[in-house]
Amino acid sequence: MRRLIILFAIILCIGISNNLFSQVHDDIYNNPIQRTEKLDSANSTAKTFRKPSKATLLSLAYPGVGQYYNGQKDKAIGFIAWKVASDVCMIFGFYGTIDNLFSKEGETYAIIFLGSLTSAVTSWAVSMIDANRSAKKINKYNGFTNPKEKKTQLSINPDIKIIPQPFSPTTQTLSPSFGLNLRLSF
Repeated sequence: MRRLIILFAIILCIGISNNLFSQVHDDIYNNPIQRTEKLDSANSTAKTFRKPSKATLLSLAYPGVGQYYNGQKDKAIGFIAWKVASDVCMIFGFYGTIDNLFSKEGETYAIIFLGSLTSAVTSWAVSMIDANRSAKKINKYNGFTNPKEKKTQLSINPDIKIIPQPFSPTTQTLSPSFGLNLRLSF
């Protein structure tokens, strides 16, 4: 019975990671000229600029939280479920290894522990990378710009002035001055 549960847990972890996070459209097979920017990031509920660094740090705290910040709730639930399933399998493998330390079953539990540990670390890394890239794609797709980012601006304005000349004893003269104001701010 234990081996059946272990086999089911391994198949579940592998099956979730392959089917839940697979992309419908693969960019390799699309012609880059005909490709549109319709991505899975378009399914986001984000209404404002998403900071990629904040999304990455939130996913570092726990896998899936960065996706939730990006407005991708289904993807966030998938990453959280992946991490929880890996943790449960890791605990199961750890305690099985401790209980059967010097028997043949202990090796099986050790393999389960190492496999689930690898799965847990992978979920963390994939979640951080996905949160960062998705935040950038969401911003690009929706046309969001960073409100704190200063952009270089160049403005050219005509400058026309009438300058009075010094008084002469009989008359006062005015002379026009023409020019351009050039302003560069960054």
